[in-house]
This record gives sequence, C-alpha cells and structure tokens, in this order.
Amino acid sequence: MDYKGQSALEYLMTYGWALIVIAIVIGVLIFVTSGATGGVTCQSKSTSLQLTEWSVKAGTSGIGFTLRNATGGTITPTGAVGPLSDTNAAALVATVANASTFTVTGLNAPAAGTNLSNSSTTVSYVTAGGLPASATIVCNGTL
Repeated sequence: MDYKGQSALEYLMTYGWALIVIAIVIGVLIFVTSGATGGVTCQSKSTSLQLTEWSVKAGTSGIGFTLRNATGGTITPTGAVGPLSDTNAAALVATVANASTFTVTGLNAPAAGTNLSNSSTTVSYVTAGGLPASATIVCNGTL
C-alpha cells in the first residue's frame, strides 16, 4: 500500500491548524493594541512635551491629550489653541513637575466620519524660567 497521500494529508492538517492558531493570535494582538479611536493616531511634534495617551471622539469635549513634561523643570500650562480645539480647552493644572503628566481636555472634535489629515492643536505653557513655549499635537486618520 502507498501511504504517501495519508502522510501528506496529516502533514497539511497538523501545520494548517498551527497556521490558523497563529493567524488568530496575530489578529487578536492587532485588535487589542489598536486604539479605540477609530483609526486616528496622534503624536507630539515637541520633544519637551511628549504625548503619552490620547482620546478622540466626535462632538464637543471630544478630544483629550495626556502629555508628559520632559522639559527638565516645572511648567505651567496656559491653554490649547488650534483647529482641533477651542479657547476654553481647560482642565489644565497649575504647575507640572518634570517627568509628570497632565491632561488637556475639552477640545472640540469634528463630526464622525471626518478625515483628520495633519490636523493639529498647540498646547502653550510657561517654563520654570518664565519663558513661553508650546507643543504641537498632530492627528491623522478617520474619526
């Protein structure tokens, strides 16, 4: 008897199941690590204020950023202005120590389905030495 066909079928079945399990694990990892922001990614264009977290949702008070102070000293956030925000973007703390985080919230977001192509907002702050500075947050993707 010729068992080549059976051996080939067993080989394909064994490795086929292994490939299916690997594909499922990769799919789950991609789903878990992708942001819950509908494909929008944001990044800080400043090395002194680093973006650590973000949340983007449609409607008013929909965009929030958590930033980390990497200036080497304390800072005093003064506001956020730009196309993704309004002048009342608040919830800023009085001072932020070096290596600490703070959140800018209350920013207006565009309607759902809007394409954010290099949309930005600027977070202004004053350094410990009294110098004004700013960091720009840029977002891309579809809301």
